[in-house]
Amino acid sequence: MFTMLIVEDERWEREGLAEFLDWPALGISRVETAFDGIDGLEKALLLQPDIIVTDIRMPGMSGLDMAKEIRAQLPHVHIVILTGYDDFTYAREAIRFHAAEYLLKPVEEAEMLAVITRVVGRCREERQLRLEEANRLDLLEAGRLAFLRHALDGLLAGRAAGPEKLPEIAAELELHLTRQGELQPEAYALVAVHVPAHAGPELPASLAEALLDRPVLPAALPGGGIGQSVLLYALRADEEQRELAQLLLSGLAGAETAESPAPVSSSEDGWIIVYGVAVQELARLPDAGIQAAGSLGYAVWTGLSGITAAGEAEAARQSFASDAEELTRGFKELEKRIRAALGSGQLQEAETLTGDVFDLFAAYPGAGRHYTASLLSGLIDHLQALAAPGHPGQPETTPGSLECLLACGSREQMRRQTLSMIRNIASRLQEKREHKEDYVVRRVISLIEERYGNPGLSLAYLASETFISPNHLGMLFKKNTGRTPIEYIQQYRLSRAEELLRTTKQRVAVIAGQVGIPNTSYFGTLFKQAYGMSPGEYQAVSQR
Repeated sequence: MFTMLIVEDERWEREGLAEFLDWPALGISRVETAFDGIDGLEKALLLQPDIIVTDIRMPGMSGLDMAKEIRAQLPHVHIVILTGYDDFTYAREAIRFHAAEYLLKPVEEAEMLAVITRVVGRCREERQLRLEEANRLDLLEAGRLAFLRHALDGLLAGRAAGPEKLPEIAAELELHLTRQGELQPEAYALVAVHVPAHAGPELPASLAEALLDRPVLPAALPGGGIGQSVLLYALRADEEQRELAQLLLSGLAGAETAESPAPVSSSEDGWIIVYGVAVQELARLPDAGIQAAGSLGYAVWTGLSGITAAGEAEAARQSFASDAEELTRGFKELEKRIRAALGSGQLQEAETLTGDVFDLFAAYPGAGRHYTASLLSGLIDHLQALAAPGHPGQPETTPGSLECLLACGSREQMRRQTLSMIRNIASRLQEKREHKEDYVVRRVISLIEERYGNPGLSLAYLASETFISPNHLGMLFKKNTGRTPIEYIQQYRLSRAEELLRTTKQRVAVIAGQVGIPNTSYFGTLFKQAYGMSPGEYQAVSQR
């Protein structure tokens, strides 16, 4: 729908024109009026109408003078000249500034309807053309920004198209960041940002541009996770990076709180902005990206929130180089106490000591994620040895304990993961204590079913695997199953042999070796005792 302004000094004509036609039916949703040229000019600049219908002769400012002034500032407005003077001079002047139509009073309804219909049609055509042009420009701009972001991603990730392309890409980035040379930066700042989970994974780059009042290019953080990215922007000589980082933090966090307030339960849930990484030349961005990624990783790992300087990570690492031995000694002492607590069934004590372990880590912030995970995985491996599996097919250790620990981005996440593993081990240890005989029997059966093909599988072998004397194991196993371990081994081997003889064409000697009885003659004797015929006869009959 369109808007129209009627400028007429005669009140009755002005009001009559406002009610002259069914304007909404013609596509005009709003009609305003002005009582002379001066009033018309003020209202036109305020309303910015699509169509103006004006008289020529009016006090203060003529319709033609008013139309010229409006046309200079609103070039797309359509002006319809309406006058009672059939004077070619006026018509010629109207044509000179491209008036849309020229009507003589008195105006017939049909004539006015035809003129306004034509003008509205032109308005629609021009609006459609402007919309198409705007969409075309938006697409071009979106494509240009996508290219620049892709180029920046490639630079930071080391995927540039070769040394010969680097100056060209850097020049394109510089043009954008300096608004085609309008800004004269001293350097280019690369700010690493961690977006909290409750704020969503996307960093609002447009908001960052508005806050900093300059072009800002976002990119993926090299090696970063979900919600971690970098912002690149020009840095003036008189600007402090810390102040700009604080401005970013206040604006981004404030906008997120206003849109979807969410309580922050810990530092790892908050915004983190790492400042202090800058380059004079954009071609040096790859090294800057590595520094920014390391600094943000350190901030997330140690549980920092808010703004932090990039140099803190390197300073902590250098300081830790001389403290590593002291940390390791303290950890080993706590590790012994945790093992003793779990071994005696004191889970609460083990959890308290685990908290002491992480307090120790917090005192050495330079001990990074990999160093901490390697110490903790050793502790978990030792604890797993206390809780060997008791169910057939159950793995001997929790799979991927080191990988699980390394997947933790923060020290707090690693603490929760470690406690979860310790509680799992404690549960299995408690099960062993409460069902020791059942555990031993299940363990022996599991070993037999896994290793029956080993000719050396014997009572002594099983006893060494379950840390029980052979005599005690033999009595315990028979009490629970009605068979000795050797009888169980023999019966299981023969059952597997029977299945192979019935379902495959393998030779008897091969099958005998597969089930752990490599002496073919002895295997034949045992099989005939169990199934009433020789292995060869059984295979022939079952596959006939």
